[in-house]
Parts: sequence; C-alpha cells; structure tokens
Amino acid sequence: MSHSIPSHDDPSPAYRPNAAIGTSIGLRREMACRVCRRILNTYFDATGRLRHLHPAARTSYDHDPDPVPSAEVAGVARSCDFCSDRYPVFRLDSGPVQALALGEDDSSVHDFGTTWSACITCTLLAQASRSEALTQRAVTRMGWADPTIAAEAVRAIHAGVVGTLRPGRTLLTDVHWPHSPVTATATALPKVRDRLTALLTGPDRMDLLEVRQRQDIAVSLQGGRLFAVDDEFTDLACTAATDLPATVLDVEDLPAPHGLLLWANPVAGGVCAASWASTDEGIRIVSYRGVGGSAGVADGPAVQALREQVGWLIPVSHRLLVHGEAITCVDGALAVLAATWLLIAQRTGETVSVAADRSIRKAYARTRRPAPEVRLVRIRGRQATGPRETRRGEAREPQAQRRWISGYWRSQPHGPGRALRKDIYVFAYLRGPADAPIAASTTVRVLAGERRRPKPQ
Repeated sequence: MSHSIPSHDDPSPAYRPNAAIGTSIGLRREMACRVCRRILNTYFDATGRLRHLHPAARTSYDHDPDPVPSAEVAGVARSCDFCSDRYPVFRLDSGPVQALALGEDDSSVHDFGTTWSACITCTLLAQASRSEALTQRAVTRMGWADPTIAAEAVRAIHAGVVGTLRPGRTLLTDVHWPHSPVTATATALPKVRDRLTALLTGPDRMDLLEVRQRQDIAVSLQGGRLFAVDDEFTDLACTAATDLPATVLDVEDLPAPHGLLLWANPVAGGVCAASWASTDEGIRIVSYRGVGGSAGVADGPAVQALREQVGWLIPVSHRLLVHGEAITCVDGALAVLAATWLLIAQRTGETVSVAADRSIRKAYARTRRPAPEVRLVRIRGRQATGPRETRRGEAREPQAQRRWISGYWRSQPHGPGRALRKDIYVFAYLRGPADAPIAASTTVRVLAGERRRPKPQ
C-alpha cells in the first residue's frame, strides 16, 4: 500500500513521517541508529539506493543516522510507532505499508514494513479500528497543526495499518521501563502473581517463551511460595553477588521448590523479580522487569488498561539451570537471586508471614481459593533487650549500629551428659538492634553453599 507524503529532504521534523519501523519488505531485518539507539525508518531514494531516516521527534536530531542491525545495539530505544511514546508495550502486525514521497525534483519510496511497536493506548485504538483517534493522538503529542501535509500523510499511513491489521499482538520484552515499585510490596504480591499468571496463560504472543513453557511457569507460580525482599536485604544480596563463587544449587538449597520473589529495588539489568520452578531437567528461572511508572502512562485510563492487560511484571530473560551447572558473579540478576537464596538458607535472613491486602483476601474468598500467604524476607539481627554489662559490672549502652559478624566454627557439646563434642558452623549475622543502621564498613564476603563450608582444623 502506498501513500504520498512530503519529501524526506524537507528539514522540518514536522514533515517527516511518524515513527514507523518493522522488518522492511525485502530487507528482513530491523535497523537502529548506533548513536541514539532509535529504530530507523527505511526508504529507497530516486536512484533505488537504500537509505535510513530517524523517526519523527519533537526536537531535531544532532546527528545523521548511523544504521546497524538492531540486534547489535544494547538497549534499543524503542518508541511507539503511532504517537512516539517512549514506552511501547506490544508489537502489532499489518499488511505491507509503503509510502511514496514526492519532491519537486525527485521521489522516494518509504518502506514501513509489517510490524509496529505500540504503547498501551495506541494498541487499544488500533485494535478497535479507530484510525482517526490514532492520528489525533499523534498530532497532539507531536505538536503538529491539523490539517497540514504531515498530518494528512500520517492519517493515510495509520489508515493503511489499521485497514490491514492482523489478529493478535506480541508483548515487547526489550523495552527498558523506569522502575515502578509495587505499592505495599508484600501485601500486594498475590495480586501481582495473579496478573502475571494471566499474562502467561493469555492469548498475547511472547518471543521469549514458548506456549508450553509459559503454561508450565504459570502452574508453578500458582503452586509456589511468595517472597517479598525488603530494601536492606536487597542491598545485601546485591553486594554478596559481586563475590559469589561458582556455586551449584540443588532443589534443597532453594527456599521453596517453586516460587516468585520480588526485590524492593531493581538489581542487575533493571530486574526486579524472579520466579523459579523445579523440574526433572533442573531449575527453570525467569527474570522480570516492572512496567509502568512513566510519563507515558501517567493518565488514569492508560494505567488502568496497562494493569488489567499486562499487570506489573513482564518477563525479560529465561534460563534452565541444569543439574550441576554453576552460577557465578558474572551472571547478573541470576547471581543476585542465588545470593538471596543462600543468604536465606544460611540464616542471614528471616522470613515473616504477612497478610495480603484485605481486598485481595476477599477476592480469593469469592472464588473459593485459600487465603494467599506472603513471606517478607529481611535481615536477621540479634537484638539486645536492654543495656549489657561490661566485665566490671558496669552498664553498657546498646550498639548504635549493626555490624556484620563473619561465620565461624564452634565446638558444640552434645550427647549423654553433653560429654561429646561436634563442630557446628555458626552462620554470619548482623549484631545490633534491628532498627539500627548497618555500619558503613560492613562488607559481605564469599558466600558458599553447604558443601563448601570451611573444615575445622
């Protein structure tokens, strides 16, 4: 399908076609700018030479396009191909869309391909065949006057996309959303899990996971335990992960065979949550980023639609940890997850059951589901109930800070009359009142599983 649009040589951004990408017809791969990481438009000039063009933007670019395959660019800066919102959610498929750009002396063919990134609002408008509403949203957000040549060109392109739109949509998993912490993290976690399960079992496509994998992960989520990690424990796990040795984990090393864990703050790569499922092949782990919390979804209807149709989490990586495979400090979020597990297992942390939000408990009761149980993971501290005495019998003030006490071996009496001795390992812990800050000099050194504990001499 072709539409006439102004020449690409016109310097004004308002006369460029709206951001549109895709696997271009005949090119078979998506191109991005090496400098700004934006997906580029593709066109053929009057001589038939392949050219690339930045998508429309509110301000002009300070560099020429430097095209490379988008797969070679870390952190591609995608935008909605309809309104230029910075945080698209879905990829839509249409028939081939081309546009003929007519200049005074030459012409060119712009090839927009068949795939389109869309924010949640534009996704719903396109799927409802509201082509004119799409155009009005784009014109408003770009600050264009209407009618103008540019607005009419965009209107024609949008009509071409909506008129040939194919059923279904694909969740985008490579968009770097800003972190949006879940309000009342621990108490809202059951609702977060339910939305994630609905996303995995729903009709939306995902390039990251196969349908069978999604179903298996959803089943393990429903039968797994929920863990909300507080901010202090999250910081501790991140620090510990930097020194994590090659560690082989078995099912008995996990806090539960299946589970979903939500960190208070993002860890490596912006990951804020992870789920795991114990299988015959090994441990299947999925990492998630948060969605929402950006200016692009600041309006109430868009937020509501995002939460209802996507939820709070989207999967961004998937790995099957086979039996005997080691995790090391270079494994990013996976290393932080392993460190979190080990810290829990080594009694550095304690898990406290908390009640889900009242509205969530009522929703579970209406569907005859048992009330969900959530475990809050926090640093275990040794509290002093009052001032301690010195060797001279004088009262000593409670510690003002918590300090990390390294693990050590201790000879423990046992047996009849406590006449026998055995060496037990005292796990590392934080000494001091639970509400006291952690000393700045605190460092977490090498973590190790049961099989790597030091042997007494």
